[in-house]
Amino acid sequence: MAAEYITDVIPPAELTGYVRDLVDGDLPFAGLFPPRLVDDLEYEITNGDLRNAGEVARYRAWDTPAPIGTRPGIAVIKGEIPPLSWGYRLNEKERAQLARARAAVGAVSPELERVVYRDAERAAHAVQNRITLAHGSILVTGTVVLTELGNVEAGNELVAEFPVPANQLGVTPSGAAWSNTGASVPVTDLIAWEAIYRANNGGQNPQAWGISSEIMGNLVLNAQIKTMAGGTSGVTPGIISPGTVQQVLSAAGVNAPLVVMFDVERPQMDVGTPARVVSNRKVIGVKAGMGETLYGPPPAALDLAGRGELQFATTPGIIAYMVGSIDPVWSKTTAEGLALPVLTDPNGLFVATV
Repeated sequence: MAAEYITDVIPPAELTGYVRDLVDGDLPFAGLFPPRLVDDLEYEITNGDLRNAGEVARYRAWDTPAPIGTRPGIAVIKGEIPPLSWGYRLNEKERAQLARARAAVGAVSPELERVVYRDAERAAHAVQNRITLAHGSILVTGTVVLTELGNVEAGNELVAEFPVPANQLGVTPSGAAWSNTGASVPVTDLIAWEAIYRANNGGQNPQAWGISSEIMGNLVLNAQIKTMAGGTSGVTPGIISPGTVQQVLSAAGVNAPLVVMFDVERPQMDVGTPARVVSNRKVIGVKAGMGETLYGPPPAALDLAGRGELQFATTPGIIAYMVGSIDPVWSKTTAEGLALPVLTDPNGLFVATV
């Protein structure tokens, strides 16, 4: 028998409001990819931040026309926002054990309600975990790869790809890896990388260099940085603090601060054990406004709105609902979203492996 929506245990609107309150702020990279609600199943963005076109206006004589600049080329990036969902099922025996007999007034078993709320919460966090993995993918590669949908081939619909400049992806240090604290030159590297970034971003530096705590551990022992910290005293300290690292880099001409932001761990899709979302050997230049997480109306949300269970205006975002069958008796609590992170300004991303 086909599954039907179950609305008399916990109404979809109530369950949706419950999980939205719980998962609000659950995305560690929300500052880089703030949520934006859209009412469509597709996205269309223009490539590039045109606030700084890299040109200079001219003074002109009175009653003469304004000089005309060269408009940067604009590429339109289009794609679909894919659905994602996770659910937990109660089989016939479990349902019977929880539901018991209803009271004469038709009240639902409190035990069943508690299980449904808990399953909805867990499912909503699972959806957010997948979005966080997508954030990590786009931060490292400039793409979101939907590996769970099958084999990925270049140019097919399973990859959302954004045109990050080639010289801002796959970058490596000019000398030794930063884990080689005696031979690496992170100050030299960061100054060079900021020059590349400015050339691709109208003279703007990244707002931060995202790193892991392991990389910061390398930097407090780095010979180049410690030598600079010693200055004219002739005494090179054996170890310095993260604050001193920041001071040395700033004094040497590195404009963007180092921010430890890549210690985030989430379950892996293939084995479920937690692992770093972003490799601990990445140094990533970022800036505000370079990305968004688009939330459209999930398929079930539109169906539920058509039945009067949700308001159409509230359909974009994560929803939660129950479905079930009576032959045999089972129910499933599902959290569902229509979500995809995008790079609205691909030039804003710079990725190095150190």
